[in-house]
Amino acid sequence: MRTLGGHLGRVSSIAWNGSTISTGSRDRMVLSRDLRIRNAITHRHAEHKQEVCGLKWSFDGQQLASGGNDNKLMIWNLRSQHAQAKFSEHQAAVKAIAWNPNQAGLLATGGGTADGCIRFWNTHTLQPINYVDTGS
Repeated sequence: MRTLGGHLGRVSSIAWNGSTISTGSRDRMVLSRDLRIRNAITHRHAEHKQEVCGLKWSFDGQQLASGGNDNKLMIWNLRSQHAQAKFSEHQAAVKAIAWNPNQAGLLATGGGTADGCIRFWNTHTLQPINYVDTGS
């Protein structure tokens, strides 16, 4: 067992990528750690303006999607500390994040009650594709 420190607020989202664990927190940070290295934070992402409440690694392990209470979706890669893309189309917190297992680079996200939309993104071109207003 290990205790992983580093966040200044509660941890509200977790995503695995092989031996890497990424955590999102109320402190607005996303921290990634390679668990093969003791106490090593490999990436520190600090571009959300509110709590990070959704995280999901792509199936190929190359991109991490994060959603926040700031209504933002951000796409990160393994080579940079800065977001590849920042999307602000959602009108509520972005908690639901899912990658398509059959089509690389296709991401779906869901906004909270005030938004009610499922949005689709091409993370290779970093462009929105479409959205569905669920009415709820």
